[in-house]
Amino acid sequence: MKYTPVLFLLIAIMAFISPPSANFSGKEFRKNYARVKEHLYVGRYEVANADYRDFLSELLEDRQIDIYRVFLPDTNCWRSETNYNEPYVAYYFRDPNFNEYPVVGVSYDAAKAYCAWLTKKYNEYPKRKFKQVIFRLLTKDEWIFAANKGDSSKVYTWGTGFMQNNRKKYLCNFKYTRFVYDSLTKKYNEFPDTVMAFHHGTIIPGPVNSFYPNSFGIYNMCGNVAEMTEEKGIARGGGYDDPSYKVRISSEKNYTKPASDIGFRVAMQVIEE
Repeated sequence: MKYTPVLFLLIAIMAFISPPSANFSGKEFRKNYARVKEHLYVGRYEVANADYRDFLSELLEDRQIDIYRVFLPDTNCWRSETNYNEPYVAYYFRDPNFNEYPVVGVSYDAAKAYCAWLTKKYNEYPKRKFKQVIFRLLTKDEWIFAANKGDSSKVYTWGTGFMQNNRKKYLCNFKYTRFVYDSLTKKYNEFPDTVMAFHHGTIIPGPVNSFYPNSFGIYNMCGNVAEMTEEKGIARGGGYDDPSYKVRISSEKNYTKPASDIGFRVAMQVIEE
């Protein structure tokens, strides 16, 4: 078996991080995870900045400085040629006001390392619900099932093809656009609707408990941030910077590096009850 640099880092994390401190028992567990299949539970929320900082803090406490640096979010992902995002470069990950916002700017390997860390924490927690589990990313098929509950007719997690409910409330965080007719080309061109975006506060990801949960009780599988899957380089569900037709359950986004509109959520597979 070949040991890649990333695998060595994962092994180091599993070997040296501190004992678990999070509460995985009873009420707290049910609050944060939804059962979608017999042995598969899915995080109700995307992994938030505060969650990911806990992971990094334990690396620092155990003096795993090199690993810590590798898995730090790349805050430069916020820099844009079209928008002034410097405040988010400086504050989005670190400021407590963004604690419950999804962590972004992390690599696929960093997300996998977080899952390995969480697995160790859970399996060492004395009051855990299950004897042995594995935390990981969802496969594409698992992600789709968690989003639509097996109903392939659903366009979005809420079931309809509309972006608003009957009270005119938007149902997810996406990029508002408008179509303008060009009389010269006789085509409609799509432009960002910045007025609508500022009015509804959707120019960045929202808190992980924003909007409404789906029938499993899972939040933001459509919009907010696209979510990494086990298949490296593939994220599902679209994000805040995608128009409505790219935040459907069927939406898929390819990525090669960390981005401000890509995060992840974790799944928990029960190995031994």
